Amino acid sequence: MSNRIPAVAVTGGAGALGSAVVRHLYGKATPIVVTRRPEDVVDGAEVRRADFDDIDPSAFAGAERALIISTDHPDNVRRAAQHRAAIDAAVAAGVRHLVYTSLVGCDGPPDLLNAAHRETEAHLRASGVPWTAVRNNLYAEGLAGMQAAAAATGRHVTNTGDGAVAYVDRDHCAQVAATVLLGEPQGVVEVHGPRPLDAVALAALFSRRLGRPIEPVLLDDDAYRAHLLGAGTPPPLVTALIALGQAVRAGVYAGHR
Repeated sequence: MSNRIPAVAVTGGAGALGSAVVRHLYGKATPIVVTRRPEDVVDGAEVRRADFDDIDPSAFAGAERALIISTDHPDNVRRAAQHRAAIDAAVAAGVRHLVYTSLVGCDGPPDLLNAAHRETEAHLRASGVPWTAVRNNLYAEGLAGMQAAAAATGRHVTNTGDGAVAYVDRDHCAQVAATVLLGEPQGVVEVHGPRPLDAVALAALFSRRLGRPIEPVLLDDDAYRAHLLGAGTPPPLVTALIALGQAVRAGVYAGHR
């Protein structure tokens, strides 16, 4: 690779992942922060206001490489359309390496998490530009919600059985994304945490953090559905959570095997 400092566009650069990627790029690349919230960018990078619902090639002008960070829109159709628009704008601007933040196991269920990623990766492959899809595992930061529920009830209730997840820190995902942006296109790259944690290990982790016992409660899908509905969880989310637990049981998020 050349020693010349490349210009790298990072979408969502005001968010948690995007801002961390920009930090990892400093001194190695010239970051261009593309965001709909430029007022939230606190560092000295070049900032361009853009929204995936109305984005054009000017957002990526001059960038040799670009990171398209997946949005958090709850509607998968809208979300995939946003990603396509960003990819098309980057291609039209002449970007020569496209990197997209995807999800481990996105070629299977549950669709709540995966449908937009699958469609986006297909569009990425068809773009005609060298690409890398960085498939991150589930964020370790997401454990905070599970821990809060365990703190309130003294139990960690799940349908994941003996399945495990190699939860990964967001900053590690950012470091990998920055490294990929500075290197050659690699196709699919998976990013996992150091070790997989099953329900029993999670309950033990929450016990240590909270300083009191947390009981792991392993339910089958029907019992878990009843538990979630009884707690007031909206039915569409219940369906998605059951499917997520099934994917965990199938080993989708267990990491390198």
